[in-house]
Amino acid sequence: MPQRTEPAETAPPAAARAAPNRLDARRGDVECLVGLPSGRYTVASAPLWLGVAAALSALVAVILVLAFPSSEFLAMMNRCWTNWAVLLFTFWCLGILYAKWVKTSVQMRALRAVEIVPRRGDFVLSPGTSGDVLRRIRAVADRPKEFMLFRRIDLALSNLGNIGEVRDVGAVFESQADSDASAVDSSYTVIRSLIWTIPILGFIGTVVGLSQAIGSFTDVLNQTGSDAAGIKSKLGPVVGGLATAFETTLVALLAAVTIQLLSTWVYKREEALLDGISDFTTEHVLSRLKLTDWQ
Repeated sequence: MPQRTEPAETAPPAAARAAPNRLDARRGDVECLVGLPSGRYTVASAPLWLGVAAALSALVAVILVLAFPSSEFLAMMNRCWTNWAVLLFTFWCLGILYAKWVKTSVQMRALRAVEIVPRRGDFVLSPGTSGDVLRRIRAVADRPKEFMLFRRIDLALSNLGNIGEVRDVGAVFESQADSDASAVDSSYTVIRSLIWTIPILGFIGTVVGLSQAIGSFTDVLNQTGSDAAGIKSKLGPVVGGLATAFETTLVALLAAVTIQLLSTWVYKREEALLDGISDFTTEHVLSRLKLTDWQ
């Protein structure tokens, strides 16, 4: 049986050795900056961004009350509590989407990292040379397993000795790709729930407004005599109730449409990240892999 000989270690690329800033998935992550543990890959902390949303909503209320006490916008917000709830949920969604956009940008840095797998024509990726690739990854990144790309490569190459065929490595990559895609999809659960909840809040506001209008209209019908001024004063609450009904629906639908468009854009960006990682592993790992090479 031929003996396995370890190849001489190839030094990491000069760019990797000299890089002053190593890749770090936690650098620029808002959640880590405030001392909270970062979510897995692109998963954002829903409780953190709920707190941020509550603070922003309170700030908006204070600014409106102190600086614009007679504004029509403040009057509209105060007509029904659902408007403030919509504002809170909108800020919550925007915070989560911002965090996911930043986290996705961090993950994409790994795709633009220095050469991880040597691209020279005579290089063959095998159990004997896989250690070199893993050392290159550790040379360019702190906590490399917090990057989707590096963790996927590490998981496959660290177990080459236990894998019989190249297609088995491909199965490992496919399994991890499915797991990452599932994690990305489930990270939108809160946003999807809020996109559904916000229009419901608008419809609740509509019901509240119509109830106010109908109740006030009853007073108009009970108005005795032909005093025009009295009837006009009674119609004021009716109009106000109708305004509440239409405004709450409008505010909620505008918020839901905006969040839906932004979430679609961020989701497509994460899908592009997953596709880029799959393309990278196929082109630079699977296509260079030869499990029978034990030089």
